[in-house]
Amino acid sequence: MSAQQINNSASNHPSNHRIVDNFSSSRSYAPEYHVQSVYTNQRRLCEHLREEARRERTKVSVVCKDLVRYVTDHQSSDALVVGFQSPKDNPFRDKQQCSLL
Repeated sequence: MSAQQINNSASNHPSNHRIVDNFSSSRSYAPEYHVQSVYTNQRRLCEHLREEARRERTKVSVVCKDLVRYVTDHQSSDALVVGFQSPKDNPFRDKQQCSLL
């Protein structure tokens, strides 16, 4: 292959073509309403975070102790722990039994 053929084949290669993008111009593509909506969203977020900061929090350790106490107090009446008095009381039982002929 001659040097001229190599240069011609290199110039036809897709990576050598210049890619023109329309976003590099000095013109701004961000409309005025976009800036206002970003400002509004940031303002809402700030207000939401202030609300969260004002809420009174309960410690996880206190909530866990309350939960354990509730479960132990009510486990005697919990059908899933104790079971059902009779099979008819069980809402999870099969309504009809399947029989093969």
